Amino acid sequence: MNIDQLLIQSVQLLGLGMGAVFIILILLIGIITVVAKLVPEEMIAPVPTRPVTDNTDHIAAISAALHQHRKKH
Repeated sequence: MNIDQLLIQSVQLLGLGMGAVFIILILLIGIITVVAKLVPEEMIAPVPTRPVTDNTDHIAAISAALHQHRKKH
Protein backbone atom coordinates (compact mmCIF):
# COMPACT_ATOMS: atom_id res chain seq x y z
CA MET A 1 0.00 0.00 0.00
CA ASN A 2 1.26 3.43 -0.81
CA ILE A 3 0.66 6.61 1.15
CA ASP A 4 -2.28 7.73 -1.01
CA GLN A 5 -4.22 4.54 -0.34
CA LEU A 6 -3.48 4.74 3.38
CA LEU A 7 -4.62 8.36 3.49
CA ILE A 8 -7.87 7.57 1.68
CA GLN A 9 -8.51 4.61 3.97
CA SER A 10 -7.84 6.70 7.08
CA VAL A 11 -10.22 9.44 5.91
CA GLN A 12 -12.91 6.82 5.25
CA LEU A 13 -12.41 5.31 8.69
CA LEU A 14 -12.50 8.77 10.27
CA GLY A 15 -15.78 9.56 8.49
CA LEU A 16 -17.30 6.24 9.49
CA GLY A 17 -16.34 6.68 13.16
CA MET A 18 -17.47 10.29 13.40
CA GLY A 19 -20.68 9.48 11.53
CA ALA A 20 -21.48 6.63 13.92
CA VAL A 21 -20.90 8.84 16.96
CA PHE A 22 -23.03 11.61 15.44
CA ILE A 23 -25.92 9.22 14.71
CA ILE A 24 -25.77 7.71 18.21
CA LEU A 25 -25.82 11.16 19.82
CA ILE A 26 -28.79 12.26 17.68
CA LEU A 27 -30.66 9.07 18.66
CA LEU A 28 -29.83 9.67 22.33
CA ILE A 29 -31.14 13.24 22.19
CA GLY A 30 -34.32 11.99 20.50
CA ILE A 31 -34.89 9.28 23.10
CA ILE A 32 -34.32 11.70 25.98
CA THR A 33 -36.76 14.20 24.42
CA VAL A 34 -39.45 11.54 23.97
CA VAL A 35 -39.03 10.21 27.51
CA ALA A 36 -39.13 13.75 28.93
CA LYS A 37 -42.47 14.35 27.18
CA LEU A 38 -43.92 11.00 28.29
CA VAL A 39 -43.01 11.24 31.97
CA PRO A 40 -45.14 13.83 33.78
CA GLU A 41 -43.34 16.33 35.95
CA GLU A 42 -45.14 15.09 39.07
CA MET A 43 -43.31 11.76 38.84
CA ILE A 44 -39.92 13.40 39.12
CA ALA A 45 -38.72 13.04 42.69
CA PRO A 46 -38.18 16.32 44.52
CA VAL A 47 -34.73 17.10 45.81
CA PRO A 48 -34.70 16.54 49.57
CA THR A 49 -33.79 19.59 51.57
CA ARG A 50 -31.93 19.54 54.83
CA PRO A 51 -33.83 20.92 57.79
CA VAL A 52 -32.59 24.27 59.00
CA THR A 53 -31.15 23.92 62.50
CA ASP A 54 -29.46 26.24 64.93
CA ASN A 55 -25.74 25.79 64.30
CA THR A 56 -24.37 28.58 66.47
CA ASP A 57 -22.37 26.20 68.70
CA HIS A 58 -20.95 24.47 65.65
CA ILE A 59 -20.00 27.77 64.01
CA ALA A 60 -18.42 29.01 67.24
CA ALA A 61 -16.30 25.84 67.51
CA ILE A 62 -15.11 26.16 63.92
CA SER A 63 -14.31 29.84 64.40
CA ALA A 64 -12.32 29.09 67.55
CA ALA A 65 -10.38 26.32 65.80
CA LEU A 66 -9.56 28.62 62.87
CA HIS A 67 -8.46 31.37 65.25
CA GLN A 68 -6.10 28.99 67.07
CA HIS A 69 -4.74 27.63 63.81
CA ARG A 70 -4.00 31.10 62.45
CA LYS A 71 -2.44 32.13 65.76
CA LYS A 72 0.11 29.30 65.47
CA HIS A 73 1.31 30.45 62.05
